[in-house]
Amino acid sequence: MAQGGSVTDIQYASNRSARHGLAPTPHPPWVEAMLAELQTDWDAVLGSRHFAAVREQKVSDETLRRSFMDFFCIVEAFPRYMGACLARTTFGLRPGDLEARNWLIGNIRTEASHAQWYLDWAMASGVTYEEIVTHRPGPEAGALYEYLWSVSNRGTLAEAFGAVNYAIEGVTGQWSRLVLPAVRHRLDGNPRALRWLEAHAEYDDAHPREALELVKLTAGDDETREKAKFATRRSLQLFRRALDALG
Repeated sequence: MAQGGSVTDIQYASNRSARHGLAPTPHPPWVEAMLAELQTDWDAVLGSRHFAAVREQKVSDETLRRSFMDFFCIVEAFPRYMGACLARTTFGLRPGDLEARNWLIGNIRTEASHAQWYLDWAMASGVTYEEIVTHRPGPEAGALYEYLWSVSNRGTLAEAFGAVNYAIEGVTGQWSRLVLPAVRHRLDGNPRALRWLEAHAEYDDAHPREALELVKLTAGDDETREKAKFATRRSLQLFRRALDALG
């Protein structure tokens, strides 16, 4: 297993989860099986060459610049992914929809702040504001961006929560912890530049844990559960490909 955590490490309780009515619950057998099947793809993201290079302080300036620019589109789009899901919820007409609606409303603003924090990190690392906001991502990062947009608009809510909030946010919390010491050293502990990374590394939000609860609530039959598992795996696979494309 890659250093830094597993697919099951984000299941523990938090006060924030309780406030949303989404405190962790015991995993039913289908969730346990899904998490076991996802572990290889989860480990592949954590074990990417890019994160290893950042952690070992061997990443080139050009590769680092490209990573900031390529992945900004996904960070910036998170509120819109969640907004697309919100637009498709009901006020309790389907199982889990009311919980999903309340959770999405409560968290979209938080994600908007994260985009600015990511920009602060990128600019402290030598990327200009104009470069990052006008950059067109490479095909691999673009494929991840488009997939997350598609599943948010066209997939079931269970697929969207699995692919966007559980997979991407969950594994990001773990890779952030892997690279944080090296990045903190590189930036001389600059608090403004470290906000995005520290927030994810320290689990200041409980999004992935809550998202897994929403997958459970909205995946009420075997077909939907299989779709959610596929979507979550696909998201992780595309993330790894985008990392590998950085060189």
